[in-house]
Amino acid sequence: MARSFSATCGPDGLVHHLAELRSAVPSASGGVIFVSGQLAQRAAGVAELVRSTWRGIPACVVPAAGVLSERGELEGDTGASGVLWAGGRVTPFALPERAEDPAHALRETLARTIGHRAATAILFARPGALSPGMLEGLGSCAPGACLFGAGTASGAALGVTSQGELIEGAVTGLAITGFAPPIVDASPAARLLSAFHPIEEVSGGVVLRAGGRSALDLLSAATATLGEQAGAQPLVLAALADPPREPGAGSAAARGDAADPAALGPAHSTNSSPPVRYVLRPIRGIDPSRRGLLLGDDARPGARLAFAVRDAAAGRAGLDGIARQVSRSALGSAPRFALYLSCAGRGQGLYGAPDVEARILRQRFADLPIAGMHSSFEIAPSAPGEIKLALYTGVLALFRAPS
Repeated sequence: MARSFSATCGPDGLVHHLAELRSAVPSASGGVIFVSGQLAQRAAGVAELVRSTWRGIPACVVPAAGVLSERGELEGDTGASGVLWAGGRVTPFALPERAEDPAHALRETLARTIGHRAATAILFARPGALSPGMLEGLGSCAPGACLFGAGTASGAALGVTSQGELIEGAVTGLAITGFAPPIVDASPAARLLSAFHPIEEVSGGVVLRAGGRSALDLLSAATATLGEQAGAQPLVLAALADPPREPGAGSAAARGDAADPAALGPAHSTNSSPPVRYVLRPIRGIDPSRRGLLLGDDARPGARLAFAVRDAAAGRAGLDGIARQVSRSALGSAPRFALYLSCAGRGQGLYGAPDVEARILRQRFADLPIAGMHSSFEIAPSAPGEIKLALYTGVLALFRAPS
């Protein structure tokens, strides 16, 4: 059993919604509350309300740029959305703000909280607290876990333990055991402008050569047609993909696992070759003398580089595609609820109309309880057992019970 809500409200209205959910799910085991606007600025006060209204129920309170549910999306307003569910054991955890080695501390936290058990870990990171490198190899610390999450809008998320303790950290999250791992899929709202080229030379985060050409020449070739298009200049981004895997290595088909919970849905491709899984990164600067592009530490020799633009049509098609794939993968089980974490760079600012993504989810999942947020970045599954920091991406996680 699960119930969700979303509403434009202040603290008094929020208490009413929390109480309604508590009554609707009498044997609740955990919950998540996303808050925006003034409620996000007072997340500690919201956590106090959750602690008193949901006494004994572990939960997480997450500051967001906007909130959403299956009913619609709230942007630029004070409001909240949330979901309360029954089933599994839920344990909040937090990474200390001033850990000497944040990457090691995050691994230790997951290993201590989950270990080798089959579990789900939802991570909510404060902006600036999580670097892409901190996610590398994270799955090895909890090899049986499904990992995903997002960046908060401003401050840290807060956990509420079953004993009523409030915990807070640079990364705060929920570990869920004794419950089937969700089916998780993700899709960027981007249209590729070029093919992928292997990166050959990098210096201090500046990509100098890829595919036998200078990085700046590749960018110029990829964007040559954009100047001919009418309208506002689109946002051009770097698309980074891992080196090609050995044929069949790590694939769901090779393991006989056709519904791998960490498998990504189809990514957009410029040709008929198999889809490439990629993450988006901003182009931080240009080095004219060396014909290079500053992309950061993610760009390494051997990785593949392409260019893309943020694109509304691609965002709609991508979300519809992963929703369809998740729904297909859930056949034979009973969907309970879903979480949807969508970049704040999507929403009405991208589509020019409200509730576009909420409508897509409602069309696919009808009245299934859904809660979510507009995030500062996303933590999305990539290859099995691996996660990456993503931008302009929507992450959908469907929780279900075997039928």
